[in-house]
Amino acid sequence: MKKTIIFILSTLFLSSALAFAQMTDSQVVDYVKSGMAAGKSQEQMARELVARGVTREQLERLKEQYSDSSAGSSGTAAVQTDTNPRQALGQITQTGSQSAEQAPRTSNVFGVDIFRGRELSFEPNENIATPSDYVLGPGDELIIEIWGYNEASISQTISPEGRINISQIGPIYLNGLTINEASQKIKKALVSKYSSIGGDTPNTSVSVTLGRVRTIQVNVMGEVTTPGTYRLSSFATVFNALYNAQGVTDNGSLRAIKIVRGGKQIASVDFYGYLFNGKSDSDIRLKDGDIVIVPPYLNRVTVAGEVKRPMKYEMTGEENLSDLIRYAGGFSSNSYRENVNVARINGKERELSTVAAAGFGSFSLADGDSVNVAKVLDRYTNRVSINGAVMRPGYYQIGGDVATLRQLIEKAGGLREDAFLKRAVVTRENDNLTHRTISVDLGAVMGGNVEDLLLHKNDIISVSSNSDVQDPGILSINGYVANPGTFQYSENTTVEDLILKAGGLLDGASTAKVDIARRIYNPESLEVTDQLGISLSVSIENGKFVSSDPSFRLQPYDVVSVRKSPGFRPQQFVKVSGEVAFPGTYNLLEVGERLSNIVVRAGGVTDHAYLKGATLKRAISEEEKKVLEAKKKLAARSATKDSLMVDDESEAYFNVAISLDQAVANPGSEYDIILKEGDELTVPEKLSTVKVSGAVMNPNVMSYVPGRSAREYINAAGGYGLRAKRSKAYIVYMNGSVAKAGRMGVKIEPGCEIIVPQKEEKQAMSTGEVMSIATSAASLSTVIITLVNLLK
Repeated sequence: MKKTIIFILSTLFLSSALAFAQMTDSQVVDYVKSGMAAGKSQEQMARELVARGVTREQLERLKEQYSDSSAGSSGTAAVQTDTNPRQALGQITQTGSQSAEQAPRTSNVFGVDIFRGRELSFEPNENIATPSDYVLGPGDELIIEIWGYNEASISQTISPEGRINISQIGPIYLNGLTINEASQKIKKALVSKYSSIGGDTPNTSVSVTLGRVRTIQVNVMGEVTTPGTYRLSSFATVFNALYNAQGVTDNGSLRAIKIVRGGKQIASVDFYGYLFNGKSDSDIRLKDGDIVIVPPYLNRVTVAGEVKRPMKYEMTGEENLSDLIRYAGGFSSNSYRENVNVARINGKERELSTVAAAGFGSFSLADGDSVNVAKVLDRYTNRVSINGAVMRPGYYQIGGDVATLRQLIEKAGGLREDAFLKRAVVTRENDNLTHRTISVDLGAVMGGNVEDLLLHKNDIISVSSNSDVQDPGILSINGYVANPGTFQYSENTTVEDLILKAGGLLDGASTAKVDIARRIYNPESLEVTDQLGISLSVSIENGKFVSSDPSFRLQPYDVVSVRKSPGFRPQQFVKVSGEVAFPGTYNLLEVGERLSNIVVRAGGVTDHAYLKGATLKRAISEEEKKVLEAKKKLAARSATKDSLMVDDESEAYFNVAISLDQAVANPGSEYDIILKEGDELTVPEKLSTVKVSGAVMNPNVMSYVPGRSAREYINAAGGYGLRAKRSKAYIVYMNGSVAKAGRMGVKIEPGCEIIVPQKEEKQAMSTGEVMSIATSAASLSTVIITLVNLLK
C-alpha cells in the first residue's frame, strides 16, 4: 500500500501549479487511499487534487516522507496500479499542465466558471443510505447481515459476470437489479440454508446493504475543456462528470447537455434550472457506459448597462427579454426601465430595436443580440436648493407642504439671526436650461407683506448674511500696549475698549496724547479729494479717556497709536572696573554725563592707576550693526577681512580711544567724552614694560626706558626680520589708540606694543609654469600674425 501511494505522489506532484494548498498532508493521503479504493484513475485523482489547490512542494514532501518510511522493504515488490507507471506519469503531467492553464482563466459567459472553481466539485455523497432504486453492477460490495436464531455476516463483491457466491448456497446473479430486488432474491436463496428465515413467523432476519461502491466509466464529449473517458463513483452525476472534465468551454451549451445511454439520448439537461432554481432533478445520476455530450450553444445574448449581473447568457427559443433580465439579476437601482435597446445582426448589417416595458415578455431574442439598459437621467423632478443664512441649508423636496419660498425657509429651520433681509436671490432654470435671476424682498416675504414666491424645480435660493454684504471692518492699535495688532470692529467701541482688548498700557505710555488715524471715506462723493486722512487725539484724565466729543466712538479701520511719554526715561547703566575706589555698575544720572563725572562717582582712581592706559568699550548700536553687516558683505566679495570682524565679541562691542588723564584734568573738555548706556570703563594698573612683536628677530617684552625710541626697542629685539615691512611698523597704546612708529613726536609709553608687519611670501614659478606661459605667448603671437595677414 505504501509503495502504491509513493508512486502516485511521485507522479501527482508534476501536475500541481496552484499557489495556495487547500488540503493538509493527511487529507491528501486519505484522498489517495479512498480514490484507489474507489478505482479512480491517476488522471482523475491528479485533476481533483490540483483543483483542490494541492501544490507541487506539498506532494514532493509527502513523497519523501513515504519513501523514508518504506525504506528497507523489498525492492522487488510489485507496485499495484491500474495503469503502466510511465503511462500514468505522462497522463498526470498533461492533466496538471491543463489544470494550471485553466485555473486562472475566467469567462464572461454566465455559468461557465462554475465548473472551474475549487470549492464546488459536485462530488456525490457516498455516506448516505443506499437509494432503493440503486442498480447493482460488477464491483459493488454487498454486506449481508443475519441475526436471530441464526447469526452471520457475509461480505461479497459482485463479480464481472454480475453475481455473488455464498457458501453452501452457490452463485446468485444480481447484475441489473435494484438494491431492493437484490435483497428479496438473496433472502429467498438463504432460506435453503437458514430455515428460520422463511415461514409465517420467521425467527431470523436478513439485511442487505451496500458496502464499497463500484466505479463506472463515463465518456464526456463535445465542448468541454478536457474531453475523455473518466472513472467515477457509481453515485456520480452529470455535473460531477462535467467538473472532472474541467467544465464547458466558452462555446459550449449549458442549456442542452445530452445524456446518451445505450445509443439513445435519455435526457437533455438545462444547467440554468439548477443555477437559478436549485432544481436537483436536472443533475441526473450516471450509469456505466453513459456518454455526456456538450453541444455548441445555439443562442447567446449579451446584456450590459444597468442590470445587476451584466454578462453573456444562453437563451432557448421560447425565452424572451423578460427572462434575460431575470437571468441578469433584474434592473439595478439606477436603471431606466421604460424601454431598452436591443442591437441585432440581420445578416447584412446591424439594426436597433427599442423595446418598451410592455413588450419585454413578447420580444424574442436571437443569437448575437446585445441588450443595453440605460441609466436614468442625472437630474431631479422635484428638488430645490437653499444656501446661506438659514439654519439648515441644503436640498429639499418641493410639493406637498413645501411649495413657496417662505414654506421652504421654514422647512430649513428658519433664517439665521444675521440674515440680510432686504434682498434674497433666486436662480431659476428656464425651459432651454439657461438661467435667470429673481430678486426677492426677503423681509417682506417672511412678514407676509408681499406675495410669496412659488418655487419651481431646480431653483437655487441664496440668502446672504449681513457680513456678506457689509464689510465689518477692523480696528488696529500700535505703540505702548501689551498686545498691539488688529481686532474685529464692533459697533460702539471706544478707545478705552480697544486698549483693554490689546492688554492695557505698557509702562512708559503717554496718557496726555493718544492719536487716532481715520481714513477718508464718502460713498456719495463725486469728486477726488486731496485729503489723505484725519488725525484725532484723546487724553487720559483720572483714568478715563477724554475728547472734545463725549460721544466719540471708533469707526471701522481706525488706527490707534499709543505714544511713549516724553517724560519717560528707563534707567541706563555703565560699568567701571580696574583701579578705582569703588568699581561696579553705575546708572547715568542725566543726558550728557561724562567720563570725569563717573570717575568721581566711583571714588576716584587709586595710586596705582595708569590713566593714560584707560580703555572704554562701547556696545554697538543697531545702526552700527547695519553698517557692520554691509562691511561683511563687501569683505566677502573682495575676500578681505576688516579688523572689526575678527571675532564674535567685536561684533557686539568696539573700543573707543580715550585720554582719561586729560579728561580728569580738564572736565568738560573735548577729552572728557560723553558716556552711553552699556559703556565699560577700565582703568588699568601702571605697567613698566613695552612689548615688541611681529617681523623682528626676537619678539619679546622688555622694560620701559623713558625717552627710548621705537627703533631702539626694535634693535633690542634683534632688529627687523627678513620679510619685515619696516615703513609700516606701528604702536598700539593701552588706551586703544594707534600711531605710526618713527613719526615725528611719537613717544613710547609704558604698556604699549610695537608691531612690525610681515610681507607675504612669494612663491616662485615652476619650470612647467614658465614653459606654459611661454607656449601661450607664442600661440597668441601666431594668432595675431594670422589675423593681420587676413586683414591686408
